[in-house]
Amino acid sequence: MYLAAILDDPSGIELAEFSWIDEENEDDCFRLWDFQWAWYRCEDTYQIDHAGRSLGKSIGIQMRAYAFPFNFPGSEMLITAPELNHLRPVTDKVEHLILSHRLSREMLPRQRGNGINHQPQFQVHFANNSRIISRLPQRDGKGVKGMHPLVIEADEMQDFPRNGWIELVETMKAASTGAQWRCHGVSNGIRDKYYEYTVGEDPDIPFTVHRFMAMHRPTWSDMERRNKIAIYGGSADNVDYRRNIYGDHGDAANPLFVLHRLMACVRMNESPWATEYNDDVYSKIKINDDLLGQGLNIESLVTLPGTHLDKQYTSFWAGMDVGYTRDPSEILVYGELADPKAKAESVLRLLARIHLMRIGAADQAEAVKHVFAFYGERLRCFALDKTGNGLPLWQELDPLAVGTSVHLRRTPQHIAQRIRGYGFSNKVAVEFDDRALKGKEKPEDAVIEKNIIDFASDELRKMVDTGRMELPYDRELLTEWQGEEIQYVRDEGSAAGHKSRKYGNGSYHTLDAARMMIAGRNLQNIEAALNMIRKSAPRLDRFGV
Repeated sequence: MYLAAILDDPSGIELAEFSWIDEENEDDCFRLWDFQWAWYRCEDTYQIDHAGRSLGKSIGIQMRAYAFPFNFPGSEMLITAPELNHLRPVTDKVEHLILSHRLSREMLPRQRGNGINHQPQFQVHFANNSRIISRLPQRDGKGVKGMHPLVIEADEMQDFPRNGWIELVETMKAASTGAQWRCHGVSNGIRDKYYEYTVGEDPDIPFTVHRFMAMHRPTWSDMERRNKIAIYGGSADNVDYRRNIYGDHGDAANPLFVLHRLMACVRMNESPWATEYNDDVYSKIKINDDLLGQGLNIESLVTLPGTHLDKQYTSFWAGMDVGYTRDPSEILVYGELADPKAKAESVLRLLARIHLMRIGAADQAEAVKHVFAFYGERLRCFALDKTGNGLPLWQELDPLAVGTSVHLRRTPQHIAQRIRGYGFSNKVAVEFDDRALKGKEKPEDAVIEKNIIDFASDELRKMVDTGRMELPYDRELLTEWQGEEIQYVRDEGSAAGHKSRKYGNGSYHTLDAARMMIAGRNLQNIEAALNMIRKSAPRLDRFGV
């Protein structure tokens, strides 16, 4: 009778605590956390999780799947997720649990394969005609069509395609006893079906929402909090920290920089050094076509203070956003110096901002060359957008002509080889996948790529959040940096509806110049590695032979 009572629990809690082993506990017994009891025992037909990560969503799926054949003979449970890399870890664990315990093994039929199939997708047939099946929705949702399960366990629903949501609505036998549709996920900030079902704005949506934060875990500690804040960018206000720890959707559009973190990087005459920095070190130069019309050459107008060449600066890095008529060009030059607070880190100090209004490409090219001449060999990289408005300037600087005869080149080779051009919509190699690298004959096949603006924005935000950037009290610049926002939108062209970023429509020229600077600086190593790989490759490999 005790065993019958343990088995007669569709939540699977009694059965799991009776038979599962947890080697992390001293007595090897599996035990739920206190808050999970009410969560897993909820019997409402429609349920959805609005929670942080690592709270036991997958464990709940596994427990209910493990107990399903004992409670629902002749019925079906559907386990689904947007992609195979989401679904496979869950079904692998369910299979392992079924085969690892005698109680569940005895429920399998006495036939070849024990009723477990992996093709075309994982499914288990039990001796009492109950079944656990798995399906991927595919982009149009047809992967879950034609299914009529009693119970649906849907994981990573924040990435589930919209058509898949629609198909699941009519899939479940909602009027049958024991019917449940449980949706699990962690918000990614997109205003989609997952958002609609969790915010509770429509009282006619029948979903019971379970809200839990990482702090509900008994293992949560101050050390974990500090570590997670550092990992997610150095601030508890960081949108990724809020989503993964609090389970918070966040605003529809979120600022790129947390305001108090950004202002912590700004020197505002609060000390003698801050006053000196704003008054004597930081150089803001504005040049327009009227000045050039007076017969002055652009080099004479780009007057930079000699204090910029102090030996404390180990390197200089520059970035440029290019414009000609209505939009200006902005050149930002940063000096890199040791961080007095952390010996292993460095700080980027904004030294110069050169604003060019209605200046032609040829004169802008001369301004760039003058910047190189002033900062010398320590100016290690000058990066700019080479598409759109940037293309004429890119051609004027002639960086692709490295190695041609000197008399045919417009830019000296020692300058051209330090110029980098990126396209705002392009993807670039940002790192190597160590796991993929082991199984690849060609290292370039293990490259991880990312959109250049996404990469540069993340790197800038990281520098600001960790206090490794020093900025002057330049109101124009700060207004632009505070105004940039990020909104996540769903890419309906992918099976899992992956998200992409949408940035604000304002004019953020100094910010774009800073993005180019940080991209040129932080991509130096991987670009050098890929160049070495290409140079060492056999000549015919370059032609695909």
